[in-house]
Amino acid sequence: MKNKSHYVVDLDDKFHSSARSSSLYRYWRQLHRQQRIFIIVLIALLIFVYFGYRSHSTEPIKTLPDNSIREEIDREKQAWQRKRIEENQSNKHKVEKQIFFDPTNERQIAVRDAMRHAWKAYRTYAWGDDEFRTLSKAPSPWFGLGLTIVDSIDTLYIMNMTEEYKDARDWIEKSLDVDSNSVDKFNSHFEITIRILGGLLSIYHLSADEIFLKRAIELGDRLLVNFDTPTGLPLAEINIKRKTASGYRWTSDSALSEVGTVQVEMRDLSRVSGDKKYENAADKSSAVLHNQSKKDGLVPIFISPLTGRFSGGVVSFGARGDSYYEYLLKQWIQTGQQKAVFWDDWIESIGGVRKHLWRLAYPEKLYFVGELMGMSTFSPKMDHLVCFLGGNMALGWYFKKDLTYLLDMAKDLTKTCYEMYAKQDTGLSPEIAYFNIDAQSNEQTLTVRDNDAQNLLRPETVESLYYLYYLTGDTIYQEWGWKIFQSFEKYTRQPDGYASISDVRHKDNVRPRDKMESFFLAETLKYFYLLFDKKNLFPFDQWLFNTEAHPLPIYTH
Repeated sequence: MKNKSHYVVDLDDKFHSSARSSSLYRYWRQLHRQQRIFIIVLIALLIFVYFGYRSHSTEPIKTLPDNSIREEIDREKQAWQRKRIEENQSNKHKVEKQIFFDPTNERQIAVRDAMRHAWKAYRTYAWGDDEFRTLSKAPSPWFGLGLTIVDSIDTLYIMNMTEEYKDARDWIEKSLDVDSNSVDKFNSHFEITIRILGGLLSIYHLSADEIFLKRAIELGDRLLVNFDTPTGLPLAEINIKRKTASGYRWTSDSALSEVGTVQVEMRDLSRVSGDKKYENAADKSSAVLHNQSKKDGLVPIFISPLTGRFSGGVVSFGARGDSYYEYLLKQWIQTGQQKAVFWDDWIESIGGVRKHLWRLAYPEKLYFVGELMGMSTFSPKMDHLVCFLGGNMALGWYFKKDLTYLLDMAKDLTKTCYEMYAKQDTGLSPEIAYFNIDAQSNEQTLTVRDNDAQNLLRPETVESLYYLYYLTGDTIYQEWGWKIFQSFEKYTRQPDGYASISDVRHKDNVRPRDKMESFFLAETLKYFYLLFDKKNLFPFDQWLFNTEAHPLPIYTH
């Protein structure tokens, strides 16, 4: 019975096997040649993977190093870390505490009183927040980093405001936190660098207090992420908490000033920390900007950090362009005049100004710096921001005194900037002015349009007055500065703090704005204070100011 059953089963198996084989053979013959090749290759690949897996799976498991080997690895790692720390320490720039005294004259006393008035309002109503809303008597959030504290602490130190300085120092030690939820948002990489990092580095150089260096390194490590681009140019925005960089949501481009005005701070951080990574990032981005084609040293105000290509055709020493040119000269000074490429690019750009942007306004014959549209069409528009250039050219002349035209241009431009104040009903400058370049026209030398009549408490003219006073010894620059300061006191001072104003043309209706900018304390009042001193507290061959008026030392290389 078993045999019969087995016999039947065998026949059935043979029959079905034969049928399947015939069917599979016919199916195989019906396939296209390419299909047959594909199946053969696939089968070969599966066989290869199978035997490879078996071979790998049968290999003996490697033993982990014993305790003695692991300990040796740990010792080598620790030795490497110690060596790196020692190298960093040996490369660190040694700082010495700077001593400042009380004001020496009535004008300085008046400026320090203004600083105390501004600080008291911020301390009372916005402590720990970024800025102060003057009319609302409320905080004005921005970075989440206590901007006004960090941005103006060196001003407090220079003015010898010891109690206020101590409060600011304690807040930075205990509350400035790059991991706090308040910084979990995207903000300007450029603004954080010049204001926060610049402020921390400056007060470290002045006070020699290590807490400021510690905070600067914490922040600098986060800021490095923005340089991680195909070109090495930094992206526009950063989320400090998440260590994430981003371009703007509406464009992949950044402003020229944003990518060209972070190098001084990053280089200084390397010098005081001994870690070259910050300076390496700065140098790489500077090289990219240097290698771009230019029109007599002039470039458009927009550039892509992803490609390194400029876009648009607007050339301006005002908004979005200004501090790129400023830092060309200052990087040359910062590095002990050893990196000629910075001077070459800067002096070429001044040549471009003379050729394309320098004009005479009529009938009063005031020199000013206009703009180019489409890289060729001249516009007689000048931002108040351009007024930094007078001081910048005067500083360049200080190091190359055979180039007398630099000082001549500095004087002429600074006079025009002062006239932007003097010609207004309030004695304060508008944000933007337009100049008459037609000698036959009956128009005024400069005009102010409705949308440009605001004054934001900016420092650029006072900055240039400071440079020109100490470089020429001419007290006219102090007198001009005093008149401007008195106008600030009369038209921008509020019961609590100071406020930007909407219209400089009508002294009876200035329309105060609900904002006290941090740079009023960090820059404007600082430059006033230094202008009125009996000696230059920061000799130009020893110190330079970043674009937020934070003093940093000059190195030998």
